[in-house]
Amino acid sequence: MSVLSTGLHLLWPTPVGLYRYDRAGEVNPALVKEFARIRSEQERSRGAEPGAPFFASDDDLLERVELDGWKRLVQFLVNGIAKTVEQANLDYWAGQVQKLTVNIEGLWFQAATGGTAHDIHTHGNCSWSGVYIVQIDPPEERAQHPVYGEANGVTRLYGPHFATLGGAFVDVGNAYLQQPHLDVDQVEGQLLVFPSWLMHQAMAYSGTRDRVIISFNASIHGSGGDQLFGYGAR
Repeated sequence: MSVLSTGLHLLWPTPVGLYRYDRAGEVNPALVKEFARIRSEQERSRGAEPGAPFFASDDDLLERVELDGWKRLVQFLVNGIAKTVEQANLDYWAGQVQKLTVNIEGLWFQAATGGTAHDIHTHGNCSWSGVYIVQIDPPEERAQHPVYGEANGVTRLYGPHFATLGGAFVDVGNAYLQQPHLDVDQVEGQLLVFPSWLMHQAMAYSGTRDRVIISFNASIHGSGGDQLFGYGAR
């Protein structure tokens, strides 16, 4: 049964949250040192060659890191997730969700340099994901790269229609589909929150310092349970 009124409707939007941590200057430098220590330990335990251009840690940073300011940063991440989720679902919850629980299902760091990239992917076993920037060269410096230019080290988000555009007919009538991706620049202390199903990519990065990020997966639960709608087709 249709519940739409006459007129234009923009269906199934892609909600994305973008926030800045005002205490990044205090905690980020300490995190870079702590992550270097963790990386060294995990490289040895994995039997990996140290100092490779790309490294991804185990996803247990919640239990592993004990720095001053760490818990405050994690709370900032949780608050950013909750704010994004609440705004995205406001009309759909319709007052049925009174208390929200954000569970971090995995949290890890990545370090990249030397032109390495993370190819297009999505995240499974969660409903929301995100990236927090710990360290990266300033945008104006990265943009001077002779090959990567302004795309140097950015996070690229691909619209849900991206996979269906191959061979698509193009005219002015579907101009709203003809920019299928968005590049989100990277600034230290920036948090990007997005749905786990959204295709994204870390573009190739080359700079004077490693690009160090924290990535995470999260599940969201309401006090009254998770199922608000029936599963049967109508």
